[in-house]
Amino acid sequence: MVRKNVTKYAQASSIVLFALLALTLVNLVLVYRTPEYEIHVVDNYKIEHVVEVSYNATVKPSLLYGDKGTVGNGEPLYTRLVKELSICFLYNIKSNPPALDNKYKISLIAALRSEGWEKALNLNKTLHEDFSEKNAIVCVNVNFTKIMRDITIIEKEIGVRQDKHNVTITMDTSIETILPNRTLYTKMTPTVILQINDDGRTYIITKNLRSVKKDSTVLKTPTIVNVMGFTVPTTSARTLLLPLTIAMGVATAASIGLLLRQGTKKERTLEELLKERLKGKLIKGTVNNTNIVEVELHDVEDFISIANERRSDVIYDRSRGKYYVVDLNTVYSLDSDNSELRKP
Repeated sequence: MVRKNVTKYAQASSIVLFALLALTLVNLVLVYRTPEYEIHVVDNYKIEHVVEVSYNATVKPSLLYGDKGTVGNGEPLYTRLVKELSICFLYNIKSNPPALDNKYKISLIAALRSEGWEKALNLNKTLHEDFSEKNAIVCVNVNFTKIMRDITIIEKEIGVRQDKHNVTITMDTSIETILPNRTLYTKMTPTVILQINDDGRTYIITKNLRSVKKDSTVLKTPTIVNVMGFTVPTTSARTLLLPLTIAMGVATAASIGLLLRQGTKKERTLEELLKERLKGKLIKGTVNNTNIVEVELHDVEDFISIANERRSDVIYDRSRGKYYVVDLNTVYSLDSDNSELRKP
C-alpha cells in the first residue's frame, strides 16, 4: 500500500468515524433523556367521606338577637341567651366506582368536661335521622339550660370554678360501603366541641370531618424512540447504543492516532526504508548536479531499484530534501516530501 494512500485512507476513515461517533452520541443523549417507561396510575377505588356540621339554636328574646327566637349557622352564640342547641351531622359519600349500597352504624358519645372533672351526657334523642345511598343526616339536641345548671352545681360541689367548659359530642360511626367488586369498611369519629368560655360566648369547634380510602395500581408502559430511522423500545436502544458509542469512540481515537503517526513519522520512515532496502550505503552530503542530467523519480521502489542495479551509494542532501543516486553523467533524485512510499 502506498504511504500517501495510507494517509488519505486514515484521514477519510477519521472523518467517517468522527461523523458516526457524533451521530451515535446525539442519539445516545436522546435515548437517555427519554424515560424507559411511561407511568400511569389507575385508581382501583376511591371512597371519600365528608361530614358537614350545622346548628340551629333556640334563644331567649333579646335586643342582641333582635328578638328572634332562633339563630343558625354563622351567628354567634351567647351562652346566657341560648336555651337549646340542635346540631346536625350530614354524612356525604363519594365513591369511584359508584357504591351499590352504604350501611351505617352510629353510636353517640357525649360528655361535659372541664379542668379536673368530666360528666357523661345522655344526648341519645335523635331529632332527625335519614339514611340514603350517599347521604346520612343525624341530629341531636343539647339542652343548654340544663348544661349550664349542671356546671353551676358541679362547681359548687367541688369548690372550684373554671373559666372554660367543653361539651364534646362524638358520632362513633362505622360505614360499610359495597362496591361492585369489593366491600370496604370505614371508621369515622366526627366530633363537635361546644367551648363555653367565661367571656360569655360559646364557640363551635369541629374535628375528624373527612376520611379518604383509596387504592391505586401503577402501570408502566415501555416507551419507544426513533434511532437512525428505526423505531425501537427505549430500553433496547440504550442497550445497543451505549456499547456502540464506546466502540465508535475507540475506533475514532485509533484512526486519529494512526493519522498523527503517519504525519510525524513520514520522513523518518522513508530514511529507515532506504537503509533497509539499499545494498549500498545511505550517506549525507551535497550533490552538485550542474551539467548533469537529473532524472526526478516519484516512486521510492523505482529509486531503490536503480540504486541497487548501479550498486551506488545514496546521498541525502538535507538542504534540498532529496535523495540522489549518481551514475556517470546522470543523477537520479527522489524528493523526500513528494515521494510515494510503499511497504517492502
